[in-house]
Amino acid sequence: MDILKVISNIKEECPICGIEKNITYGEIKEILKVRGEDIEITTRIHYCPDGDHSYYSIDDEDDKFQLAYAEYRKRKGLLQPHEIKQIREKYGLSQKSFARLLGWGEVTVHRYESGAIQDSVHNDLLLLIRGLEDFKKYFTMKRNSIEPEIAKKVENKIIEIEREWLSRTSNLLIKMFSSEREGNVSMLATKIFIGPYYKEYKKASQYCECANEELALAA
Repeated sequence: MDILKVISNIKEECPICGIEKNITYGEIKEILKVRGEDIEITTRIHYCPDGDHSYYSIDDEDDKFQLAYAEYRKRKGLLQPHEIKQIREKYGLSQKSFARLLGWGEVTVHRYESGAIQDSVHNDLLLLIRGLEDFKKYFTMKRNSIEPEIAKKVENKIIEIEREWLSRTSNLLIKMFSSEREGNVSMLATKIFIGPYYKEYKKASQYCECANEELALAA
């Protein structure tokens, strides 16, 4: 057994001995094989000194596999479960509706969000629609795969997200424009940053100019 880092000492029934014992609860390093790769993780175990054996609680055993899966995803550039969930919830979709939109089986999204490792093809699609503009394009093509009322809600959610983004951007642009007039931000840098929203930048700039003129006249 590897070196055990003690967390606590407790008295409980050892499931292997079948009687109450003084049990040490702690952490050890362990290597798990995930899809052919060795993944080293830190896991928690119960150790019975009298019998010189160890055992896992149900939660600790589940946690050790999830830690290994998370590290595997990181190595392979796969999205983590919470990142998949974020994409779905961003547009107010249930797991069932999201799976239908993606053309997957109804339980697939549930499995991925619960910790199962997604295959690379599914991961590539999730990465593709992670950004708003790419999701909009995909949604336009696939909206008929979900119920009309749900599709309408997604459409409204997209509009809401765009408005929120545009509102934040407009406020930022006004601040950027003010800085730019002082020579702190170049027009080229602004165009690169804003991209397709450059027209909104010009509107914000014009608004700022008018506001400054009114202040000058008032003075």
